[in-house]
Amino acid sequence: MKRYFLVIMMLAVAGVITMAFKEKIHGQVVCYGDSITYGAKVDGHSWVGFLSKEHKGLEFINAGRSGRKTSDKEELLPLLKKYPNADYFLIFLGVNDLKDGTDSMVESCIINLKWMIGKIREAAPRAQIVILSPSDINLKTMAEINVQKKYNEKTKESLSQLEKKYKELAKEEHLGFISLLHTVSKPNYADGLHPDIKGQKQIANAIWIGLNKLN
Repeated sequence: MKRYFLVIMMLAVAGVITMAFKEKIHGQVVCYGDSITYGAKVDGHSWVGFLSKEHKGLEFINAGRSGRKTSDKEELLPLLKKYPNADYFLIFLGVNDLKDGTDSMVESCIINLKWMIGKIREAAPRAQIVILSPSDINLKTMAEINVQKKYNEKTKESLSQLEKKYKELAKEEHLGFISLLHTVSKPNYADGLHPDIKGQKQIANAIWIGLNKLN
């Protein structure tokens, strides 16, 4: 009888721990990004949608737009007016800034992100800001149209550099940081640039794990 009672108590404690873990992330999550956030090449089934389906108690807002760069920073302002009470702002930007990438392009991303961070803090001071370093690219499967747009070896090198700079910025600004650089498996790119469905699911899983580690 004592043994049975002990097992029940252990299961109850485990349940409480599990509930606590699941409830770490709460409220409204604004996901500000480019075509990967929007869901290009996967009919809109992006990582935002997968997180929304898997975690019904949260409101994940897809604020992605194809082609968006960090230099399109002012597009953030209407979102800040619309969601001033958001609990999280996730920023997933950078790859579109790095066509034929250079050091100066990486630095521009940092400058633009600092501007965005300041605006979020002004408009939504209670929101937690999380920087997501972009997923990598696959040069071997890169579609010709993306090759012509100059997504190339320099882009790949700049993405690696950007990850380090974003991590430094997050530490400097006391923000959350999640690296997605090595999250998507090489076969899981639709066109060398955009993750396919499997790649999007990998991103969703990495972000969810990362968010829980931050809280």
